[in-house]
Amino acid sequence: MQWMVVLVFVAMWVPELPGMLRRRQWRELAAFAALWAVGLTLAVLIVLDIPINQVTKLLRAVFEPIGQRLIIPPPE
Repeated sequence: MQWMVVLVFVAMWVPELPGMLRRRQWRELAAFAALWAVGLTLAVLIVLDIPINQVTKLLRAVFEPIGQRLIIPPPE
């Protein structure tokens, strides 16, 4: 099953990589690779039934305050 996850993630590179290399978008390629690696790691951990609660708590601790500041409740 994890090989299928890896194949899907590799398929994400197929349409993106040649254009980024041709246009020499090195920063975008580095950012894409970093996010891709994090996503692949989390996906494989989920497929292997490894609990990732600490990662979820960390992401929530980082992004929840940002979301609370950006999302303004409608006036009553």
